[in-house]
Amino acid sequence: MANNFILSIAEDYPESYWLKAKILSGEDISIFKEGIIIGKDIKVRFEGSKKVSTSKLLSYDFFFSDGPNLISPRLHQLMCLEGISGVQFVDAELVVGEVSHAGYKVFNVIDRSPAFDLHKSISEPLLSYIPDGPRWFSKIALDERIELSSDIVRAEEESATIVVKARVKAIFESDLVRGLQFTQ
Repeated sequence: MANNFILSIAEDYPESYWLKAKILSGEDISIFKEGIIIGKDIKVRFEGSKKVSTSKLLSYDFFFSDGPNLISPRLHQLMCLEGISGVQFVDAELVVGEVSHAGYKVFNVIDRSPAFDLHKSISEPLLSYIPDGPRWFSKIALDERIELSSDIVRAEEESATIVVKARVKAIFESDLVRGLQFTQ
C-alpha cells in the first residue's frame, strides 16, 4: 500500500464552485503559497458565485479558489480532532450571494518535505537558461521510501503540489470529505 498521496481537486468539483479570494488586510494573496506560518492578523474573504445553490456549495468540505484553499468548519474540527500536522488554519469569511458564513478556515500548508521520485518523474527546467533551477513537472511520481516531515506538506520539488500521508487519506475518506481526491 502507498504511504503518500497527492491531494488535488475532485474530478467532479463544479467549476462554478471555484471561489474568489480577497485579502482585506492588504497582504499579497501569494503569501499562502509560500508554505510559511502567517504570524499576523490577516483578514481573508472568499466569495462564491451568486448563481450557485448555496446549500449545494456548502455541502462541500474542501473549496478551491483563485488563491488559497478553504475548508469547512466540519473539516477543520475533524483535522483538529485527529491532530493532523503541517497545516495552519486562518479564519476566513465565506460570502455566497449576500450572506456571510462563519467558521471557515484557510487551509495554509506550512511544512515542506521532499516527496518526488526524481528518477521516475518527468520534468524540464522552468527557465531554459537555468538548467539546474526550478523545474516544471509534466509527470509526478512520489517516492514511497520518503517519510514526510508532517501529515500534510508542500513538495519541496514543486511547492504547488500538496502531499499527504496515507493516514490523512484514510481519515478524509472515512469521513466522506467532499471536494478533493488523492492520487499517486
